[in-house]
Amino acid sequence: MSTDSRIRRLSGVAIITGAFLAGSFPAALKADDGDGGIVPPAQYASLPANDRLDDADVTGSLPDTKALSGFASLVAHGTITLRDTAPTDCIPGHLREVVASVAEKFGPVSVESTHRSRGRNRRAGGARHSLHLACRAVDFRVRARARGVMAYLRGLPQVGGLKIYRNGIIHIDNGERRSW
Repeated sequence: MSTDSRIRRLSGVAIITGAFLAGSFPAALKADDGDGGIVPPAQYASLPANDRLDDADVTGSLPDTKALSGFASLVAHGTITLRDTAPTDCIPGHLREVVASVAEKFGPVSVESTHRSRGRNRRAGGARHSLHLACRAVDFRVRARARGVMAYLRGLPQVGGLKIYRNGIIHIDNGERRSW
């Protein structure tokens, strides 16, 4: 290859020159059209039939949502729904497990609030030192009778703060054991 070629070889590795990247390259590259086989030929595969979607031999190693456990599985199956403004990746694992156990025991749960900025916390009427600011609190709704859910949550050592608001939202956090 000459030094002005679009692709040069250096120790068996293809180097794409600036001229190639700047746009002065052939309109289309075809497999093995003098490029040394850099562009592989197109390969096509058929999608598996619906009855074979759960077959690992057909689908490869993609995770099966049925195999996920706890919180992630319940979110994947829609038993736990999340508001866009309620991130859960920052919530401590044991609080996510509490929400998952409530969903398993009492039915669908809707996570309403988790982490809040200072401004959002102020607008929501949150306490000045709210654990929502540190992403250590979860507000959620559940359709079951509140009395049973509250009794269940009082019995869990992972729950520190516990309150139910008039609108039916239940607050849990991992602070000191208290209610208000």
